[in-house]
Amino acid sequence: MTILWLTLKTLGSLFVVACALRAYLQVVRLHAQNPLSRLTFQMTDWIVRPMRRLLPGFGGVDWASLLSALLLSVVLVVMFYFLMSWGLMTDAGPSQKPVRPFGWLVALAVLWTLQWCLQLAVVILIVGVLMSWLAPMHPLKPVFDLLSAPLLEPFRRLMGRRRNPIERSGAGGGFDLSPIAAFLLLQIAAAVVAELEMSVLRHLF
Repeated sequence: MTILWLTLKTLGSLFVVACALRAYLQVVRLHAQNPLSRLTFQMTDWIVRPMRRLLPGFGGVDWASLLSALLLSVVLVVMFYFLMSWGLMTDAGPSQKPVRPFGWLVALAVLWTLQWCLQLAVVILIVGVLMSWLAPMHPLKPVFDLLSAPLLEPFRRLMGRRRNPIERSGAGGGFDLSPIAAFLLLQIAAAVVAELEMSVLRHLF
């Protein structure tokens, strides 16, 4: 049963990240005909399109995609809760604790969504940096530059730099440290989310 749950969680998290990425792609204005955009749309149209009839986008934010990501996380959390409560993932047998408020399940779903989005942001940064070093002429490099720009721009402003991720300077011989700063902040945020997740799990189980 544990293997089944890990499979379901992996597939579910993939679709959650795809929905969140769909919303992010519209924020950075990646062209809809880009292969990454087309792949994301194909993966998420089945849930985002019906959701958009209920919640159209406004304020420049694709709320239907974000709500779809949260809804998928809620479904995963509910499955996880019942598997744990029925003792199907532990050797302790069915839980004798009373049913917890649904709000705790929603809180856990929000934390899982944030956790997966932070992991996505880390992947974007790492791939962008590797491409800058190893494949600066790769056709996907402009895409990852576009995706990483909102993550790096605040740190570049603080450091007085406006360069691509990890770029060697000509005369000064220095480096753009904004990817490192962004990576550290993402790791701190991930640690905070993990602590909050443990706190919610203690309330549930």
